[in-house]
Amino acid sequence: MIKKMVAIEREGEAVDSVELSWFDMQKPNLTAVSQKGVNFIVKAKFTHLHEGDILVGEDGYSVSVKRGKDTLYNFYFYDALTFAKTAYEIGNRHQPIEIEPLAIRVLNDISLEDIIKSCQSDASVEVEKIEDYFKPNGKAHHSH
Repeated sequence: MIKKMVAIEREGEAVDSVELSWFDMQKPNLTAVSQKGVNFIVKAKFTHLHEGDILVGEDGYSVSVKRGKDTLYNFYFYDALTFAKTAYEIGNRHQPIEIEPLAIRVLNDISLEDIIKSCQSDASVEVEKIEDYFKPNGKAHHSH
C-alpha cells in the first residue's frame, strides 16, 4: 500500500525518515520508500523539500526528510578558457552547477556524459568522481 503525504510541516517529530538526494528534493511529484520500508507519494503543494521537513500522510503517518549524498563530478581546470567553455556547455544543458575559481562541481547526470568524458581525456582538466552533498550556485534547476 502506498501512503499519500498531504502536508509538510517544519517542526515536530516523525515516526519514520527518508534520505533523499538533492535532485529528489527538487521534484514536485515525488515517490519514495522510507527507512522503515513504507512506500509513499507526496501530494502536498511545495516548491522543494528541505532537510528536516516532516511529511504528513492522510492517516497521520509522518516521515522526516534527511538529505543524502549525491554522486558528483569535480572538474579542476588549469586554464581559464577550458573552464569557461565547459561551464558554458553545462549551462546550455540547464544543469545545476557549483562554480568556484577554476573549478566546477556537477551532479552525475546522463545528459553530461559527453562533457565528463571529454574532460577526462583533456590533460588540462583533472576530473574526480565523489559522493558528497550538492550545493548549487544561485537558483539552480529553475523552470522557464
